[in-house]
This record gives sequence, structure tokens and C-alpha cells, in this order.
Amino acid sequence: MALEGTFRDFHIADIVQLIGLQRKSGTLTLEGEDETLTVTFQDGAVVWAQSGRDPWERRMAHVLTLRGLVTSAQLQEALTAQKDSKKKLPTILAERGFLQKKDWESVLAQEVEETVYRPFRWTAGRYRFVPEAVDLAEGKIGPLGAENVLMEGIRRVDEWPMILEKIPSTAMVFKVGSRIGKLNPKKVELSEVKMLDLVDGKGTVQELVDRSGLGEFAAMRGLASLIAAGAIASVGAVPVAAPAKAPTARVATQLPARAPAKPPVWLARVGWGLAALWLLGSLVLFRAEPLGLLPLSAAGAKSLDRVRSLRAQADLAELARDVEEYIASTGEYPGSLDALGKPLRDPWGHPYQIRRTGSGVSVVSGGPDGRIGTADDLAGGD
Repeated sequence: MALEGTFRDFHIADIVQLIGLQRKSGTLTLEGEDETLTVTFQDGAVVWAQSGRDPWERRMAHVLTLRGLVTSAQLQEALTAQKDSKKKLPTILAERGFLQKKDWESVLAQEVEETVYRPFRWTAGRYRFVPEAVDLAEGKIGPLGAENVLMEGIRRVDEWPMILEKIPSTAMVFKVGSRIGKLNPKKVELSEVKMLDLVDGKGTVQELVDRSGLGEFAAMRGLASLIAAGAIASVGAVPVAAPAKAPTARVATQLPARAPAKPPVWLARVGWGLAALWLLGSLVLFRAEPLGLLPLSAAGAKSLDRVRSLRAQADLAELARDVEEYIASTGEYPGSLDALGKPLRDPWGHPYQIRRTGSGVSVVSGGPDGRIGTADDLAGGD
């Protein structure tokens, strides 16, 4: 017998708890204002989820190219081959050496989990749970225990209003702020370092989230923390949805349209003059460039390098572990990071490199200057 109703009767948290306690298997369909989701349970745990908005292969193709895990040319080649072979996209990408299957599964699992937690933020909707034998032909994650889903979902619900207060629209664009020099690297979380490194004054919040590899919640939380610290600032006004056009009243006589009056020439000159004075005054009095058009001050650049160093250290630790696994499985040292399938670049845009040492190998970054062998080098492993 199906269990159905509205969020007025039971919230998603209550439904997940009930399914978990009874260790039910089946499909939970959730209908929101602009999205319909299906969540698959097996023995009371979440094992899959799907949004009706985007098929997973299309969503994954978008995310993988944004993160640089596959190129547009590789993706197009795989999609063309898929039409002829009818194989799944991850299989073709793996067969052609474009992407390892484990990387696809890792990214997919994160995307599916974000889908599972999204309905916790809904204020209205309908639900329908049908107990049945589950079909996992599309894929499987986890399993995610109902208790863990509940705890994480509630945590996100508690923190989401504070995030939306700072980022009311995912169409917003951010730049490095004037207070970047005040940022204390010791108190910055890795998620914040990652997001700070992606902020370029061009990409929207949604694009930064998709590139980050952190998931929607962690990425948005990192951005909100950076905004609160003044490390990043919005570029321009907050984008808003265009208001719906009101129906025009019918009139008996249609008057000819008047051409808009042109502002006097002197007004533009005065405006540019005031803008120049404001910019000059900010530079002289506050040592800050409000528009983000000029390079950072020496102190700001130094602080940003310290933050980027934290990100590089995290990358180096991960790469060092990958090198150890490669040596253990092959019995030889990798010649380059390409052998690991990870030709990564450091936060300054320079490629990480493998160097032979007396006791083995180490993964190194040239640091801010990009040159190996200087004082600002960073290394992982040995």
C-alpha cells in the first residue's frame, strides 16, 4: 500500500525516518514547485536518486567538462560513439582512456547525494512512497543510512537561511574583495580556499559550484563565509527575475510614442569626473580599489598566496597518496602525473611535478613564482 500526502502532513524528514525505522525498500517520489525527484530506498537506506529536470548523463557531461576532468572534444567523441554502440557514457569514456570509472562514480555519488538533500529545503510539496523491489539498473550509491541522511539534511536546513542571506541568487558574480589582506589563513577552511581560488569576477555562483567538486552546500557555505569576511564581493547588482508583464489596458485612441529625451552632454562629463574622484579618493584615503580593476596591494597579494598555499598543501598530500598507491600496485615510480591520470595544476596555474629524491619521489609545486628550486616551493611525500 502506497504512503502519500503533502508536506503539510509530513515533512521529508519524517518520511525518511519512517522508511528507515521500518527498513522499507521502494521508491519515494517528491513533487516540488519546479522539480520532481525520485529517491530509491533499499532496506531503509538511500541507494539512488534522480531529478526529473536532467538525466544523469547530461548533468554529468556538464559537470565533468566544467571541472576539466574531460575535454569538450573527448566528450563529443564519446557521445558520438555512444549513438553507434549503445553503451553507457562512463563505459565509453573509460574504454577510450578519457576518464577512469572510479572518477565517474565519485562525481556521480556526490551529485546524487546533493539531489537527496535538496527536498529538505522545500517548504511545500507532495510525496508518494511505493514499497516494491528496487531496480538499480541506473546506478547505486552508498547506501546512505536514514539516520545519517536525517542529521545532514537537518544541518543543511539550519544553515541554509544564512547562506541565502549572503547569496540570494546563484546568478551572482563575485570578485576578490578589498579585505583579502585581512584574511587569516589559519582560520580558513579548505572549502573556502577552494572557492576563493575559483572566484575570478566572471563565473556565476552556479558555475563556481559546479567547478568546485565540493557539492552545492559546501561550495555555497564556503562562498558565504568568504563574503562575511570581506574576502570576496559581489560584482554589480544582485540579478533578479524579470517581473511578469501586467496586461495592458485597452484604450480608444493610441497616441504616438514619444522619443526618449537625450541627457545633456555635460551630464556624462560630470558623472565621469565624479567617478574618477571617487576612485582616486579610495586609493589615497583607504588604500583600496573599490571596482577591483587594479591589481591587489602587496599585502593583499601576499595574503592570497598564503591562502592558496593551504590549497596546494591539500593537493600535494592527496597526490602523494596517489603516488604511493601507484608504486604499490605497479612496483615502479610514475614518470609524471599523467601516469596517475591527474595532470593537475596548482592554485597559481602551474603544473604539479614529480621529482626523484634519495629515498624515493616527491610531488612539488613551484609556489607563487612557479619555479622549482626556489624558497617558496611546496612539496608532498618524499
